[in-house]
Amino acid sequence: MSAARTEPLPKEQTQAAVGKRLQAESANAMLNALSIAKEMVQDFRQQDRFFKYKAFIVGGWLLLSIGTVGVTCSRGVKETGEFGAKLTHVASRSSLTIVNKSRDSWLDVIIIVKDDRGQEWRASVARVDPTNPLTVTPKQLLGGQGQAAPSDIKIRGVEMRTSDGRATLMQEGKNLTEDEH
Repeated sequence: MSAARTEPLPKEQTQAAVGKRLQAESANAMLNALSIAKEMVQDFRQQDRFFKYKAFIVGGWLLLSIGTVGVTCSRGVKETGEFGAKLTHVASRSSLTIVNKSRDSWLDVIIIVKDDRGQEWRASVARVDPTNPLTVTPKQLLGGQGQAAPSDIKIRGVEMRTSDGRATLMQEGKNLTEDEH
């Protein structure tokens, strides 16, 4: 079974516009792909049942694997509200307080602060229990080389990462945990 043309294109069509030639070539490619798919289905039908069992097992395994990766990757970034985080930023002292308003403890918490110069500073804590605040001051923030943040840091962004995911709490100086009332 073949999807190839039985005769070459007429001469007047070879001189046609580029758009028409592209359309004809894409139709050829589609017909060839359809022909290959039909041949594969026909070959599969001619196989014995043990081969089909193996193929269905491998296909099921692939489907489960892709589904697992998809579900795992879709977990990604939690919305701020899902964490139950409430951010209070005291600009005059360059400090932040994040309150855990959820029912669950946060584990392996890393706070990433971005300043007005685009530098990232990090602070970490092993656990924050429900209703407990976490206060981060410039002395607790460390840069990429282990240096402490300046005491007059101007905080423009805050991201919180935990063992359950991550959430952006402040972006471009706007507190994303404040109610919009």
